[in-house]
Amino acid sequence: MAPAAGSSGALTVALLGNPNTGKSSLFSALAGIPTRVGNYPGVTVEEKVGRFAYRGRSIDLIDLPGTYSLAPKSPDEVVAVKVLHGQMPGVAAPDCVVVVADATNLERNLYLASQVLELGLPTVVALTLGDVATEKGIRINVAELAKRLGCPVVRVVAPCREGIEALSEQILAAPGTSPPPPVGLEAQRAKVDSSHTLQAQEAIARYAWIEQVLAGVVHTSPTLTRSLNQQIDAVVTHRVWGTLVFAATMLGMFSSIFWLATPFMDLISAAVDRLADLARAWLPPGALASLLIDGVLAGVGGVVVFVPQIALLFFFIAILEGCGYLSRAAFLMDRLLVGVGLSGKSFIPLLSSFACAIPGIMAARTIENRRDRLLTIMLAPLMSCSARLPVYLLLCGAFVPNVPVGFSWLRLPALVLAAMYAVGVVVAAVVAWVLTRTLFRGPAQPFVMELPGWRWPRMEVVLERVREAAGSFLQNAGTLIIGVSVVVWALSSYPHNELSIDAEVEAQRAGMAAAVAALDAGGTPAAAKEREPLVEQLSALDTEEGMAAARRGAAQRQSFLGRAGRLIEPLVRPLGWDWRIGCAAIASFPAREVVLGTLGVIYNLGDVDAGAEEGSSALVRRLRAATWDGTNRKVFTLPVALSLMVFFALCAQCASTLVVIGRETGSWIWPLVSFTSMTLLAWLGAFATYQIGTALGW
Repeated sequence: MAPAAGSSGALTVALLGNPNTGKSSLFSALAGIPTRVGNYPGVTVEEKVGRFAYRGRSIDLIDLPGTYSLAPKSPDEVVAVKVLHGQMPGVAAPDCVVVVADATNLERNLYLASQVLELGLPTVVALTLGDVATEKGIRINVAELAKRLGCPVVRVVAPCREGIEALSEQILAAPGTSPPPPVGLEAQRAKVDSSHTLQAQEAIARYAWIEQVLAGVVHTSPTLTRSLNQQIDAVVTHRVWGTLVFAATMLGMFSSIFWLATPFMDLISAAVDRLADLARAWLPPGALASLLIDGVLAGVGGVVVFVPQIALLFFFIAILEGCGYLSRAAFLMDRLLVGVGLSGKSFIPLLSSFACAIPGIMAARTIENRRDRLLTIMLAPLMSCSARLPVYLLLCGAFVPNVPVGFSWLRLPALVLAAMYAVGVVVAAVVAWVLTRTLFRGPAQPFVMELPGWRWPRMEVVLERVREAAGSFLQNAGTLIIGVSVVVWALSSYPHNELSIDAEVEAQRAGMAAAVAALDAGGTPAAAKEREPLVEQLSALDTEEGMAAARRGAAQRQSFLGRAGRLIEPLVRPLGWDWRIGCAAIASFPAREVVLGTLGVIYNLGDVDAGAEEGSSALVRRLRAATWDGTNRKVFTLPVALSLMVFFALCAQCASTLVVIGRETGSWIWPLVSFTSMTLLAWLGAFATYQIGTALGW
């Protein structure tokens, strides 16, 4: 008997279905935002649980990983089977199973449903995408299908909540019931030729049973012309036209990120500058004022300004994913992956890594072949994640000329931004090609992918994705980046010895005066040209502002950070970096998100460029004004900016990613290999970029 409504205890309901059947939309329609998201005990498979109430009864809805079969081959499928059998520690055995079946492809979806029915668990079949089925001329006799399956069947259209109440009623009534085993399945097994393998015999028998169940239940009206979906697919999946559409879509997205976000970035930048001015007016000069202004505000303020661009990026990605375009992009990229020796199954994990390498690495668990899974895990960190985006945006906006390239709407900064994403993809392809012919030899795993139908993205899902991305970024800005900014400020401010600072400034003055005297004695035109900047620097030391800037620079060079920076400068100078950039890169190795905060603190010294364009952030103005120690030569040039971006595109600056690699591979050898190889690749890439750019006169 079904428990009475309002009885104590929550029902546990498992939501099970094939990928791309609308399972996530149904979950949201039933339970809303998940009340708990984490990992199942002992594995890295995501656990998503939502709680909702219906007729006074609490219901815990468990969203199981998408699977095609209950014969487990991957960690995802193992988890689904264990939950259904009540064998997953810490997870209650389900009182009911809701099998999500795509109404447009019932034959494939009922394979999984037949396996669930054999378990004898209380089962409800939810026919999703009913509206799409109607558009395609597919009519299903739901009552007859329920009779033949021996369990309730409910037609639902999750986005408009059609059928949700009826499904909730069936969920409430299901516990305590036991559906009969699939009628006729054993008879079909007996008919199969025993010369086939056991796996093939099972598949043949089940599909024969499904054909028998659906006979006279599903009616399809033939269409004489191709549907709009098919016409669109003919273009976007075409080898040539589809590739052009993909390239244009990516370039348009990156261009829009710049010009749409600019007004919001200007507002945030002005607010941060205003806060710094207020802090200077309210706080007396001293260590506390320096900590808040030069440490916290300079570090975090330089990061928060990029929230609009990050939100826009995830807005566009959510739109493309919601409408079904990203699956078509996967189809196009499969040709590239097969060409370098990878399986097409690697595309989704690698695509996920553009948001964050951690879920991308975890998504590789769906790849059955160990060779392909390990190779995908090693390549995932090369994809440019969202933590790299602020670095690209800062340096592209500050140092790449804002000139059109071919079209007035296509600007050079947007093209360089797209190129930074391409760097990781190209390097990953080369690395995969080399490894699959050396250490990872073996045939690639076949790739079969179902393209979902085109649909309008659900705006609430899109906005939730944007909120999660922006919230995660701000959370880092409010925790990790503040902590690192304070540490960097302390390391760059202490020890502080006034006598040593005075002595270093006077030594600089004496050295420049001696150099001027020597050049005067030479009397050549070349000597006169070299003399001019030295005289300007000497004159600056006679002003209050110039002397203050010189003293701040001397204090930073004598600090702990300055000493460490000068120690590593020989390693980074071939990349065009000064010791301060080297310090920022090292500080960002635990998490690359902190590099902007670190740069904001380190370069919060010296004069601000008076010619900086209006609306530029304080960090941009400071970077443009930065000069090499003892000279008026600018630190940041176009080759230096490109070198730094390439380094960040290829380097493994994320301790969390390395930890996850260790957990997924079961060995700490692979995280060490990943860190070492990517750091070497990053240095070589940055070196080549700077040297070539300088040689070309950029």
